[in-house]
Amino acid sequence: MIPSPVAQNLDKTIVVIGGGVTGVLSAWELARTGAKVILVEARALGSGASSRSAACIRAQFDTPATVRGMLYSINFFENWTEIMPGSQSPLKANGYLFLQNYLADVARLKERVAMQQDCGLKEVEWLDAAALGEKFPHIDSVGLVGASWCGRDGFLYPAIIYQDGADQAKKLGAEIVQNNPVVAAEVVAGKAKAVILGSGRRIEADLFVNAANVWAPEISRFFQGMELAIQPERRYLYFLSGLPGDSEWGLDAESFPELPMTITPSGAYSRPDNSQLMMGWLQFPGPVTATLDNQDEIEPGFGLGFGEYGSAVRKEVTQFLPAAQDMGRIEAVTTGFYDVTPDHNPLFGYDPLVGNLIHACGFSGHGLMHSPFSGRIVAELAATGGNVDALDLPFGIGRAELGQYAVGRVFGSREGMVI
Repeated sequence: MIPSPVAQNLDKTIVVIGGGVTGVLSAWELARTGAKVILVEARALGSGASSRSAACIRAQFDTPATVRGMLYSINFFENWTEIMPGSQSPLKANGYLFLQNYLADVARLKERVAMQQDCGLKEVEWLDAAALGEKFPHIDSVGLVGASWCGRDGFLYPAIIYQDGADQAKKLGAEIVQNNPVVAAEVVAGKAKAVILGSGRRIEADLFVNAANVWAPEISRFFQGMELAIQPERRYLYFLSGLPGDSEWGLDAESFPELPMTITPSGAYSRPDNSQLMMGWLQFPGPVTATLDNQDEIEPGFGLGFGEYGSAVRKEVTQFLPAAQDMGRIEAVTTGFYDVTPDHNPLFGYDPLVGNLIHACGFSGHGLMHSPFSGRIVAELAATGGNVDALDLPFGIGRAELGQYAVGRVFGSREGMVI
């Protein structure tokens, strides 16, 4: 099924700033409305967080709008090869398993599962300790009271999304500009007129979309827009060599590629990445200023050496996935930035100071999985010409309330399922 565009014959010129998955799928959605779209990327497509992500997708969230939105995203990726002809599927549905120990409020967790089911995520379920041990014998369940599990969640292949998505956007008439950053904007009386690129090119437009991820606050300043409540956080991913054939921890090399994304009670996570095991955890590195050139810098203490942070991540993962102790040494570490908001929900809407600037940023590590939903919201904002309180989603998902994404909101309750 291909979702219908949100509008037809939208007679506007729209500049999308940022060539990650959010910008690419926003450009594709906008091009489907008939708008003239120019996507501008400072480097190559996907050269920011999109190519440095843990690349997972889940609908298990604590915010109802996000549950519905991720259901839309999952449906979108399940139908990707029909929506994006000539592509291949970017989705591997291994599932997501959130482990919970004796400190958990089980009643509250069951309520959350019920809310997710009410939002349409029928596949999610609560597993008690016995059911967890039976379904996942490779998990050491000592001290665990259960887990929430959804087999429809999984992993993504980002390059397929931003490369093939951009190709389809171009077929619809979009222009893709790479290696040419926005360096200034022309604004008159609270309305943007044009952007200036590093090459000197000037592009006039009716609308501008800020999808620049961790660099979105800088883009907003170019437009004399609001100060966006986004902080850069550096995150690390560690990679263990694969499982040997003689491991005896309830897991063999044949079943290893089918492991789900598994999150420990403290928030460490692991999943298969080809023959390796990818691991991560919420770190607390020092404050950082994100630039285009320092994305891959490894801070002292976060490298591959014994006693550095990767060892702690492995220890936490191995506590619940004992087969990890047979997976050899940590072979690699990669890093990139999260664009974090105070409540870990994204920012969508028109800038209150610049009437034709739309923000689509602040995903707090969820931008890749959010991208089809994000593109849909951006297209609706462009077609409506103002902020929207809710969005009716295709695939029979229903209505998603967008108040918790508003750019001018007061930050209160936060997303509860943060990794």
